[in-house]
Amino acid sequence: MHNKNTTVYYANSIAEVGMRLKNIAGITIAAGCTEIARRQSGKRLYFPDQVVSIARIPELCTINKTERYLDFGSAVTLQNILNLGRKNLPDILYSAISGIGHPGIRSLGTLGGNISAKGHRLTSFSPLLALDAKLEIRTAQDSMWIPISRYFSNTGKEGGQSPQYISKIRIPTDTWDISWFRRIGKPGVIGDNSASYSFLVKLQKNMLTDIRIAWAGRFFFRQKEYENLMIGRTLPLTERDIQILLEKADLFFDKNLFSAQYEQQCILNLIEESLRMLM
Repeated sequence: MHNKNTTVYYANSIAEVGMRLKNIAGITIAAGCTEIARRQSGKRLYFPDQVVSIARIPELCTINKTERYLDFGSAVTLQNILNLGRKNLPDILYSAISGIGHPGIRSLGTLGGNISAKGHRLTSFSPLLALDAKLEIRTAQDSMWIPISRYFSNTGKEGGQSPQYISKIRIPTDTWDISWFRRIGKPGVIGDNSASYSFLVKLQKNMLTDIRIAWAGRFFFRQKEYENLMIGRTLPLTERDIQILLEKADLFFDKNLFSAQYEQQCILNLIEESLRMLM
């Protein structure tokens, strides 16, 4: 139930959303509204004063696949993504989304809503960060593609000054030889210790040609400089290789991001477990 002062506009096109953004200051964009509900614990559900729903816009509820990319409209539900089947999605994204909530939540929650939640990066964020996802950002007048790592920040200052929203999420359809996803924290609950970790590897014969390590929770990171230390190494890694790489990890992960030693130790343990897959 929304509060009596809420005005909800149901947009049927991208142009209608642009008109609302242009004419109504501070309007909130929503689709499944699961993130609004997640943040509230009372019996009543309260919306912002002005809301425009994008859940009925066909362009934002569509999935398109080309030879190089998968494009998801931001209002595509998590369940519709899973309905594509594991073989038609990057394995790491399928693993992450299949662990979100339960079928009822996934049938309402959208990919755009999951990655744009305020104050905490939710489950799909680290796979998309590792996959080098790009976001189509729309304003009232324009649209542009921005890497997810550049659009979001750990300071809470995201995007530009003009009212805007995510309209599409694009991921490359690359094949990965190793794909490993882990969620940290209490199942089904988003708390201070909730986070997700993603690890991707490409191999050519016995050589490591690409590696991605991504973390997302209260903050997110991908340290490409650290990843580059490993590219070109011959496999299997030795015990000494792993110890050296773990020692160097301290140089790349900003300790100011960690609120507790537990969080930092989780990351180092996951990196070690990942590297041991390459032995």
